[in-house]
Amino acid sequence: MNSVDDVSLPKLMLKSARFLLLSSLFAFCSVFANAQVPNSPLATPETPTNSFVALCYHDVNNGFIGNSFSIRTKDLVEQFEYLKAHYNVISLQDVLDANQGKKTLPPKAVLITVDDGLVSFYENVYPLLKTYKFNAVFAIVGKWTEEGAAPDYGFKDSNPKMSNWKQLKEMMKSGLVEVVSHSYDLHQGQIFNPQGNQAAMASYFKYDAATKTYQPEEEFSANIQADLKKNNEVIKKHLGKDNTVVVWPYGKFNELSSKAAIATGHTIQMSLRPGLNYASDISQIGRGLVLANMDISKFATALEHAFVDKSPVRMIRVDLDSLWKKADGETEQGLGDLLEETLSLGPNAAMLQAVSDSGEAYFVTSHLKVRGDYLSRAAHTIKNRAQVLYTYAHLPRSFTRDMDAAKGAIRDLAKYTDFDGIFFEVSPKDDLKKIPFAELIASARSIRPQLQFGIIGQKNADPEMFDFAVITPQQLEKDRTPGNPDTKLIVALPKDYKHDASHLIAQGYVNLFFDVNFKGYTPDEDFKNLFSVLPTIPQHPRGEAK
Repeated sequence: MNSVDDVSLPKLMLKSARFLLLSSLFAFCSVFANAQVPNSPLATPETPTNSFVALCYHDVNNGFIGNSFSIRTKDLVEQFEYLKAHYNVISLQDVLDANQGKKTLPPKAVLITVDDGLVSFYENVYPLLKTYKFNAVFAIVGKWTEEGAAPDYGFKDSNPKMSNWKQLKEMMKSGLVEVVSHSYDLHQGQIFNPQGNQAAMASYFKYDAATKTYQPEEEFSANIQADLKKNNEVIKKHLGKDNTVVVWPYGKFNELSSKAAIATGHTIQMSLRPGLNYASDISQIGRGLVLANMDISKFATALEHAFVDKSPVRMIRVDLDSLWKKADGETEQGLGDLLEETLSLGPNAAMLQAVSDSGEAYFVTSHLKVRGDYLSRAAHTIKNRAQVLYTYAHLPRSFTRDMDAAKGAIRDLAKYTDFDGIFFEVSPKDDLKKIPFAELIASARSIRPQLQFGIIGQKNADPEMFDFAVITPQQLEKDRTPGNPDTKLIVALPKDYKHDASHLIAQGYVNLFFDVNFKGYTPDEDFKNLFSVLPTIPQHPRGEAK
């Protein structure tokens, strides 16, 4: 791989591969690969009262049409049989009633949702709902339904069609199907950085190449409100029902789009966040994505773990100072070489330098001097081309010296970058209580509430604030406490890694950080085998995401 020129993919599958594969922690558990089907519902511990897992399906067909989001009808039958035997399928009304204290959800409750409004739902899923007496939430894209035109799934003569209004009304009247909004016309990508990468309209700000500016926040919010309002009007017109649910296209949203949805009456929002949901708070319902490669064993284990990723963290560093050149071609060449080495090593996380060693930002902000608007390009490309599930921004210790500037800059970082969290570097001698991290985190989460946060250089003193802490083996040895290893610790490996890595893993410290930028250095096969984490989400079979 010598460059990172984008590969052109069919429109919808390009977007699906681009957005659905990642969502800030929206990943599958690596243990699914060798999962065994539990013999009974008692095979897992009791779930908390009034909790439920939500499933997300897309196309259900009688044969594969060549994409990861289309499952076979016979596989759905097998999954429904498993649900019938081991779980309790609930309706959206059940969730609403539990939220209002009118009932208690049954144990091992599962909510079925299906996105995009395809006619395969009416033809293949709806009959099964009637057979099994299951309920489902069906999210439709207003424009697609109005025009009767399927999106371009990229497979000639096999693009699925849309369910029509007559079919939707029939299913709704059955009492088994709740029709909700999947936006009117937000189910598409838009350019969100100077290099031309695309991302979900409801989550990222549009970049205008002609003016070299980003979409203003007010315009972004107004567009979301107008779109969601229009789709509710369309649903009301054809189905005679009010709608209070939005299922975010690709599962992607930000705090501004969430507030816009609330302003238009959408009290329930659904994304692709893994984990249990609770009836006490249904403002943001997370869902686990069901894909074509999930046999019944993988499906069973996914449900057992509520689609939470249990993979160990295997993180590398990306030093943008060493990549950034004044000539765009040279920078792209360096990124291409980095992607090749990253693919070879197989990490599942990358920490990218957000501010240069001289204090200049690699993202657009008015609060720091900007070296170049490249962090978003690097993070997005590493995710989609090097199969790295999670990307994090690294901020140096000097970043917090001017807190007013830092709060503004970190908000801009959250606005303009496709990433999953932020790591703050600290000194071993710093008193963390004197650094106003809470203010910085609040500023970032004012745009992206899903972000994770970590520190580098000290053991985590505030697990409620930080999700991770990166420390050296020497710090680990000094601060080690008896008992089980802290799952939030990530141990930074030195260059003499072989003994340390295997020794740490044997003790249960499986989260590893390797501070290498591959400049004149290539890890050997032994270390690759030790360090690599295989991708747990299948990539699109026809190529790479843009």
